[in-house]
Amino acid sequence: MASNEKKEIINASAESKQQLAYQQIKQDILNNTYPEGTVLAERKLCAIYHVSRSPIRNAIQQLTHEGLLRLIPGKGAAVAGFSIEDILEVYDLMEVLQMYALRSLASQIDAYFLDFLETSLENMKQNMENGDLSKACKWDQQFHRFLITSSSNKRLVSMYEQLEVQNMRFMATTADDEALARRSYQEHLAIYEHLKKHDISGAQETLQTHYKHTKQYYINKLISRIQI
Repeated sequence: MASNEKKEIINASAESKQQLAYQQIKQDILNNTYPEGTVLAERKLCAIYHVSRSPIRNAIQQLTHEGLLRLIPGKGAAVAGFSIEDILEVYDLMEVLQMYALRSLASQIDAYFLDFLETSLENMKQNMENGDLSKACKWDQQFHRFLITSSSNKRLVSMYEQLEVQNMRFMATTADDEALARRSYQEHLAIYEHLKKHDISGAQETLQTHYKHTKQYYINKLISRIQI
């Protein structure tokens, strides 16, 4: 953790410390600072993030609820792995929620909507060309999140955000795969082109293809890890 981030946590209020500790531990899990299976002892985390046990304990509870940590009796919280079932469940549900969002967008595709998607695509492409695949992945997420938030359905947004945390865990394991990033960019571009023509059914069909490829990719990646 960077020294400026440590200072931010140290100088924060009690409520802010809890949130900052949660955010930083979460980010460190997603960055693979703590690999799968790493036991996160409260005392050690207190020393790393310079906070008392209360903010750390609350952060662990929240991250366990989100599925990033799992409790091991007698040991504490450990960074959770994921299975083929997890991959299928998360991406099947993300697909369903975005299919629903696309149906509700038919009358809301305006210049602002298209400009945001176009900007997301431009940033994805620019970061890929610069070799910064981590930032390209973040704009990939922004693209999908915008489809959800544009539906103006608060419950839909809440459900999607819970799944997105798991998606970030999957993506963290493949942040250096340029071929994946380029294929994903082309699929996002195709979704955008359909929406630009107000072709909702075409956008939905392309979205389904995108998630079909995504699920298969992560399943293959997981199997290869298990076999090594």
